[in-house]
Amino acid sequence: MTSLLDEIIDGSSDSTVRTADLLRKVQVAATRVGAPGVVRWVQQELQGYDDDAELPAYRQMMSRVTGLFTGPMQSRITHQLPPHSDFHDDFQVKMRQPLSTLQSFADADEDAELHWLAWRVKEYESSGAFAIHLHHLFDAWNVITRQSLLGVVDTVRSKAMEFALSLQQEFPEAGSVGGPSVRTDSAVAPVVFNTTNNIYGHGTNIATGYDISQKTVLKGNRLELVRQAENLGLSATDANAFADAVETEQDISKPRVTGFLDRVRDGAVAVGLSVSSDVVAGSLIELAKLYLGIS
Repeated sequence: MTSLLDEIIDGSSDSTVRTADLLRKVQVAATRVGAPGVVRWVQQELQGYDDDAELPAYRQMMSRVTGLFTGPMQSRITHQLPPHSDFHDDFQVKMRQPLSTLQSFADADEDAELHWLAWRVKEYESSGAFAIHLHHLFDAWNVITRQSLLGVVDTVRSKAMEFALSLQQEFPEAGSVGGPSVRTDSAVAPVVFNTTNNIYGHGTNIATGYDISQKTVLKGNRLELVRQAENLGLSATDANAFADAVETEQDISKPRVTGFLDRVRDGAVAVGLSVSSDVVAGSLIELAKLYLGIS
């Protein structure tokens, strides 16, 4: 019988499967395993990202900027504008629209344009970064190529596939009703943490119990335990406090360790990342197991 993870993996490379439908399956699987960061990612891809929401790296890119110059005898000249240090953000495009909107732009007959505000056009002209003799910079816009937009859609599909593959590799039953989750098996937490961070492009991964080399590096290595705890988003002070508790108790079920984990779950220990406190707490349990050599 085909599992939900199989459907996501197969659908990610099947052009007949709509990206929106693929993402909804990811949302179901993420909800069942306890990955709210992935659920939020799916919702934002489908509905768009709020202005204050964290934007994945693949939705941010530098773009070409074209300027329209007007001059004598109603002449009009379009010319590519060179970047300028005072206008770095203006040359960067941050795409917060729903994925369906980006797909429609990608399917259009011409590349999309994002026009600058009039006052910003005037400031660029005043900077002297570029000028055409006897002409005035009338308008400027970012050119968002259809190829780059298709790249965003393709990246989303790839992220969906990577999420399912990472889970399936270690927990084949994940995503099914009654399957393993962060709540029922702390070993799921590091996988969820890593897949969530890979989606947003943080590039920060932590050790899991399924990698022999990681087990060897972490066992009895306090510095590595602290480093990995910091990778989870803990401050240096909190990471050392956790290491102290594990080192002193030599057991993940003793009061100092469980008390620290409870504070993480309650939000008393700040983690500052796009994953839930349950995922962080579960990941800390797995790191402690690796440090203590507990299978």
